[in-house]
Amino acid sequence: MKNDEDKIKQEEELEEKESEEVHDPEETEEQKALDELQQKADESENKYKRALADYQNLQKRVSEEKSEWIRSANKDLLLRLLPVLDTLMMAEKHLQDQGLTVSINQFLDTLKAEGVTRIKTVGVAFNPHLMECVTTEQGKENEVLEELRAGYMLYDKVLRPAQVKVGKE
Repeated sequence: MKNDEDKIKQEEELEEKESEEVHDPEETEEQKALDELQQKADESENKYKRALADYQNLQKRVSEEKSEWIRSANKDLLLRLLPVLDTLMMAEKHLQDQGLTVSINQFLDTLKAEGVTRIKTVGVAFNPHLMECVTTEQGKENEVLEELRAGYMLYDKVLRPAQVKVGKE
């Protein structure tokens, strides 16, 4: 019987210790407060990271839009200048003037510096994305025989399609 009483006493002592550990009000309140603070800190950090990512994305998008606006403004000006270049090139064909040739080359160099490149046409396969077929003539099927008006690209987009004469069999 003494053994049974000792066992019961030990169990009671053990239960008291466990209840003291679990029910110590200061420790649990401190732990809860720490857990809440840690949770708030994690939430704040996540909000900061999201806000920073959103801001960086906004900066990138605004920069891209700004570049696109500048290109668009340049596009309008370049479209008004290309007929002048066409006229100069036609005059050069008829006059064979050295000064006019130098001026046209400077004009083309300036356009190239602004991202404008001439579309290659004669001797290549007709590409409806870059060219307009104005007329067809006897010749190699689907090959550009003659360029009637030069076409130009502004960076990676068609500024003005080339007008061409295409061969047909």
